[in-house]
Amino acid sequence: DPNIEKYIDQIKIQYPVVEKVETMFKEFHALLLGKDETKLDEYLEKYGASELESFCNGIKRDITPVKNAISLSVNSGFVEGNNNKFKVLKRIVYGRSGLVNLEKKCKLAFLPKNQDFSLSALL
Repeated sequence: DPNIEKYIDQIKIQYPVVEKVETMFKEFHALLLGKDETKLDEYLEKYGASELESFCNGIKRDITPVKNAISLSVNSGFVEGNNNKFKVLKRIVYGRSGLVNLEKKCKLAFLPKNQDFSLSALL
């Protein structure tokens, strides 16, 4: 935001915690986008006793999936995105217009990307 950029230095001087949070966020972001899962242990050790203690404890409980997310290039983002899209459609349509229209609405959302999609055949 251009308005915030004008005053960010003054904000950081007035509220030193902003700079600290920015540093913590940038380190964690770089860690997630990197491929070295050993840096996660360093991050947890560095910030485990800070304001991020509960966040670090949550990561420690699920350490294996978090390390896998860092080190592996495979993820379930595509599947989760489609599941989310379907659930939203289900909430919108189901209950008001029944299962028949739910099926049509889902086909409208997912099938237009196919080359052989025909709207008239769907109706």
